[in-house]
Amino acid sequence: MQNKYIPITKNIPKTILNRRFKKLQELIEKEEYFSEEQIRMRDPLLYFIYVGQYIRNQNKRPDGNIVLSEILIDQIQKQEYEIHLQEMYDKLGPNHDYPNLMIEARIKDADLEDQEDILIRLMHDRFINGLDKDFIDYQQIDQNEDYDDQKQMNLDMEEEYFENLKGDVREEEVKQSEYTGIQDY
Repeated sequence: MQNKYIPITKNIPKTILNRRFKKLQELIEKEEYFSEEQIRMRDPLLYFIYVGQYIRNQNKRPDGNIVLSEILIDQIQKQEYEIHLQEMYDKLGPNHDYPNLMIEARIKDADLEDQEDILIRLMHDRFINGLDKDFIDYQQIDQNEDYDDQKQMNLDMEEEYFENLKGDVREEEVKQSEYTGIQDY
């Protein structure tokens, strides 16, 4: 399996990362953009690797009943997902190490929840890193000052100040030290 998490890119300015994080929180609160269905449609291969390859029964309600309309809608969405997933697999060519599309594996519910959490974390990291360009207008977020968090901006400025101060102090110590080569015991 691939890396579990995508590291935050160092070359993205903190202001932009903070604005994207603020938008991320907004999207999480709305519970739509990071829903399982949306993730499955945006990145079928990633979804399949972490969640889609496992068997589960989602159409049962807590009262034990199965709803026919939900089954039909799920089947239509599943067909669209499988077509998109097959297209992505075909682009990879024959020499890939991803799970077989034709085999559904079994997994414990707790392990499946862990896999779902990892997938959602990956999708959050992809969003922050600007990798959802086909679905999000990052320029609108990155240039929107409404997403600025003054408290976070102040913390970032303090952090930068002290990092610069530490660098200056180290340079002073190097200039002032006189190493004689004799060990003090």
